[in-house]
Amino acid sequence: MTTRTLLLDPVIERLMEARPGPCVTITLPTHRTMPDANRDILLLKDLLHQAEDRLAQLGEKRAVAPIIERARTLAGSIDHHHHMDGLALFVARDHAELVKLPFPVEPRVVVGDAFMVRDVVRARLGSVHYHVLVLSQHAARLFAANDDHLVGEVRGGLPLANRHYTTDAAQVTTSRGQDNQARHWYADVAKVVEHAVGPQGRVVVATTATHHAPFLAAAPHKALFIAHLEGNHEHEAPAELVRRAWTLAYEDQKRRHLADAETLARTPADRHVTAIDDIWARVQEGRGQTLLVERDLVIHGAVVDGRVQPDAPNDASDLVDRIITAQLHHGGEVRMLPPGSLKGYDGIALITRY
Repeated sequence: MTTRTLLLDPVIERLMEARPGPCVTITLPTHRTMPDANRDILLLKDLLHQAEDRLAQLGEKRAVAPIIERARTLAGSIDHHHHMDGLALFVARDHAELVKLPFPVEPRVVVGDAFMVRDVVRARLGSVHYHVLVLSQHAARLFAANDDHLVGEVRGGLPLANRHYTTDAAQVTTSRGQDNQARHWYADVAKVVEHAVGPQGRVVVATTATHHAPFLAAAPHKALFIAHLEGNHEHEAPAELVRRAWTLAYEDQKRRHLADAETLARTPADRHVTAIDDIWARVQEGRGQTLLVERDLVIHGAVVDGRVQPDAPNDASDLVDRIITAQLHHGGEVRMLPPGSLKGYDGIALITRY
C-alpha cells in the first residue's frame, strides 16, 4: 500500500470532520457469500438496537430520533449480497456513511463526540492497495486490487490497444524499426498507467520477460512498478491474476515495513518518543512527523485535562485511535505495521519534526 498522509483520502477526511455529537460508529464482521451473509443482517439488527439504547441514555428521545432514523435508513440501504470481510457504519445528525473493510472486525457500537476511524485508517494504511498491469504486444489492461481481492478493472483511457503494432514490412524489416515500434507502445502504456494510479501508486506488471525489461526502460517513473509476474496473462481470470500478484505486492509491503522500522532505529534519541503520554503531547503540539503503530495495538484509556490516562476506569475508548486522529489532523504521517514490527517499542513510536 502507498505511503502517504491519510488526509489525502476523502473518506477519512469526511469522517474526521468535527460534527455535533453524538457520533455513532458500528462495526461488524461480514460474509462474502450466501447463506452466511444472512447472519450479518441479524447481527446488524442487534447492533442497531444497542446503538439506539445508548443514544436514548444520552438525552431526550426527540433529540436523538433523527440519528436513529439515519442509522436505520443507512442499514436498510445495505446490499448484503456484496460484502467484503467487514463493515463500518458512521452516523451523526449531519452524516451517514458505509465503509466496506477488507478484513474482519469485532462487532461493536461506539457512541461519542467523534467517529471511531481506527478500522478505516487500517483499511487504508494497513492493507496493500495496488494495481496489476496485464501487458502484451497487442493490448494493456489495468486492475485495481486490495490485498488478494480484485476491486475492479480501471477504465478511462484503458484498456489500451497497441496502435503502433503493424505487420507492414517497410516498418518492421529492420531491428531499429521493430525497437521503435515497441518503444512507442511501452511509453504509451506507462503514461496511461501512471496517470491512472498517481505518483504514489504501486503496480505489479504481469507480462513475459520479453516485454518486461523494455517496458521498464521506457517508463519514466520506474519506482511505480514494484514487481514482475512472469508469463502471458492475457486470458487469465482477473480474480485469479490478483491472487497470484498479491504475493508479490505483499513482499514489497514487507520491504517497506522493514524500511520504516529501520528509519526509526536510525533516528536520534531526541527525535523520537515511545511513551504513550509523550507521544500524545508531541502530536497535540503538531510536532509529530511520522507515527508508527502496530495495526492491532489497542490501549484503553481516557484524556483528562489534556493528558492521557491509560487504563482509566470506566472508559473504553482507544488511545491509539485518538492519537492517530490527532496526528492526521495536524498533517502528520501514519504507518500501520504488522504485529511484532515494533516489539522493541511496545507497539508504537513517534518520529518528531524537531
